[in-house]
Amino acid sequence: MHWIRAENLTLKVIEGFFRWYHDTHNLHYESGFLTMTRYWRLWVREERDDPLPPELSRKVTKLASGLSKEWNLDKGAKEQPPINIDDLLFTTWHLLAACDLAFPTFRILLQLNTLRKMMCSTTARPGTLIESNAHENVGDALKWKDVALFMVKHPENPNRRELLMRVRHRLMKRRRNKGVPPYYTYTERNDSLGLCVIQDILTYAFLDDAFDSPYIKTPRDIWSLTDIPDHRLSTPIHFKKSIGEVCILRRTMYDNARGVIMNPIQPWKCKQAEKFEKAASALAGFKDEGSFYKYRKGAAAEVRHLDEYSRNIVMGHENGKTFAKYVSVRDDVQSAFMGTPARKALLDLSCNASLTRDVSAPTDLNEAQKQGIELDPNLARLKEATRLLRRALIKEFGQLEKARKLGDRRYRELRTFQEAIRTYRKRLLNAAMKRTRDHFFENVGNRIIEANHHGKPITFTPDLSHIQPERKDLADLEFKNRDTDNLHPQTLIEDRIRSLELRLRLENLRIPQGLHRKIDFSKLERKIADSKVFDAKEEEEEEVMPTFWESKSGLECPICLGRSTADPAVREYTFARKDSLARHFKGHQLPNSFGERGRQCDIPGCKEVLFTLMQYKLHLADCHHIVL
Repeated sequence: MHWIRAENLTLKVIEGFFRWYHDTHNLHYESGFLTMTRYWRLWVREERDDPLPPELSRKVTKLASGLSKEWNLDKGAKEQPPINIDDLLFTTWHLLAACDLAFPTFRILLQLNTLRKMMCSTTARPGTLIESNAHENVGDALKWKDVALFMVKHPENPNRRELLMRVRHRLMKRRRNKGVPPYYTYTERNDSLGLCVIQDILTYAFLDDAFDSPYIKTPRDIWSLTDIPDHRLSTPIHFKKSIGEVCILRRTMYDNARGVIMNPIQPWKCKQAEKFEKAASALAGFKDEGSFYKYRKGAAAEVRHLDEYSRNIVMGHENGKTFAKYVSVRDDVQSAFMGTPARKALLDLSCNASLTRDVSAPTDLNEAQKQGIELDPNLARLKEATRLLRRALIKEFGQLEKARKLGDRRYRELRTFQEAIRTYRKRLLNAAMKRTRDHFFENVGNRIIEANHHGKPITFTPDLSHIQPERKDLADLEFKNRDTDNLHPQTLIEDRIRSLELRLRLENLRIPQGLHRKIDFSKLERKIADSKVFDAKEEEEEEVMPTFWESKSGLECPICLGRSTADPAVREYTFARKDSLARHFKGHQLPNSFGERGRQCDIPGCKEVLFTLMQYKLHLADCHHIVL
């Protein structure tokens, strides 16, 4: 990053960066551009360990204002959709039971729901819990040392035990790791286990092997081994000090075999989580996907009746004026003026993002729309220029790799053209998708009225055939929305144990991104696993294939066959055509996994070690009858 050094960072260089950002990003609002410039200043300060010189900083401020006028950016602001408990309940249920979005692991799906619930429970900013966009590459987020878990005696019923958790927020805005951080308390949520943050933390603790006690090995041990002595009010459940600095909500990475695993150290990035949030909100049918701040706004509305100082502490504000930006009017002024009782239920509905939610809203473009985008004149010119330049390089050097190694200027131009094509195509796709969704929501009322007029009411049945049955079973268990006062405590404990066991089971039932919408679980006869924790070694022993296993169809993916953490339906999946298998196989990026020690054949039971991709493919063809 030589350009941010003091001797290289000039106003002209900064202007070039801002203009590049405008050309490659979909900037619409002035507030968004100014926010980006603030993040940029923070990033420069962290990279250089020194803020911008005062004179240059003032010039950057004037530059940002001038560019905003030049680009005619909208001076308004995009309002976050209002969120209340009904929205949170639906979004968390939908993500688990009905969302067919491809997640790298089941834990990432759970982490997205955890982030939503913790923000709604504490009004926290996302950067307090995961890696903030303003503090990238610092590696700081919510860590195991910030969590304290207890089994406590219920104050109203000493014979009843419940879990209680205290979480420390060290990364509050403007005072990260400074002063006395606030603590937030979480209690058990047995009415809807899907809203229980403690259940999520227990899941991550088992996956990370975080319990300090060697006797807590299964979910049942949490309740069977934590009886509280008579002279105490609680039994602390300690976490290992060795993982105190490990972040709880983490990103994924590739292992040496190109398998997806959880990164043991690095936290989840805000911009990574934001992509999943927007995509999941669109699939849930929300008119406006919003950002994570919609959950903070929803929680802020519920603390609006606190005094100013209490609100500032809860939300991390320096003064009460900031709070006004988070809330909208939720009081029934009309009924108050007329002297009639407030119509709270209707008012809550009007302040609810689900008011316009429609799960039948389009979430992707059809083939005709996608083909129309490829006919865009500017995109066609870029593709033609790329094709001609690529042909010239291959004609002269034989391979593009040789042109790269020799440092030919035209190779850099080719990469620039390819990046421009990807950026421009993505911008066209996003614009077309926005037009399609806007057209749907602007005319949905007319379509409903027209259908009712003709006596054919609109109905919609979501396609859940691509959702794993274990996820549906888990959703049925966790979203009962029941009255727990009339239930026996042992029933609640058994439900929590069953929930944890299903969660841990799902982490070892992964589906690759390319297959998540191809496998039809409705056509598979599969029973939900019994209520026990599965041992991965036992599973491997049960499914070992003979050394010289031969494919009958030649259309199975050898990588998926060898993944012990893959769903059985993935390992048994047979592609319809060889070109489909070839594209899927290419997505594993196998050329990057052949080191000095080579790579063992992925077919279970086969011990052959190969050192190149060509050897690997020849071995598959000769020994296992899979031709790639």
